[in-house]
Amino acid sequence: MEANTEWLSVIAEIIGSLGFPIFVAWFLLQRMETKLDELVKAIQDLNHVFKSTP
Repeated sequence: MEANTEWLSVIAEIIGSLGFPIFVAWFLLQRMETKLDELVKAIQDLNHVFKSTP
C-alpha cells in the first residue's frame, strides 16, 4: 500500500509542476516505447525464421 501512496505522490507532483497534458504525453510515450520494443523483437524473430527456412 505504501508503494501506491508514493506512486500517487510522484504523479501528483509531476502533474502539479508540468501540467496534465505533459503528463499524459509522457505516459503515452512510455506505453508506446514498450509496444515498440515488443514489435522490434517480433520482427527480429520473424527475420530469423525466414533465414532458417530453405
